[in-house]
Amino acid sequence: MFKALVIMPNAKTSEVGALLAVARDAARKREGNQTNPPIRALHFIAELGIFVAVYEAAEKSNPEQKSRGESDG
Repeated sequence: MFKALVIMPNAKTSEVGALLAVARDAARKREGNQTNPPIRALHFIAELGIFVAVYEAAEKSNPEQKSRGESDG
């Protein structure tokens, strides 16, 4: 599954390597992982003055939940 982050450029993110580091860190924190998810694309949108980073997130499996109408016994 692909997800995206918006990065507002500033003095610290003037180089591509810094932008990628920010994107990896933000994606890792968002997904709650210990490892950085891969950044698949980084694009600058000139009309808005922002960068968009697309990363690949692992599919999370949710345990099945009981329906509210069921009773235990």
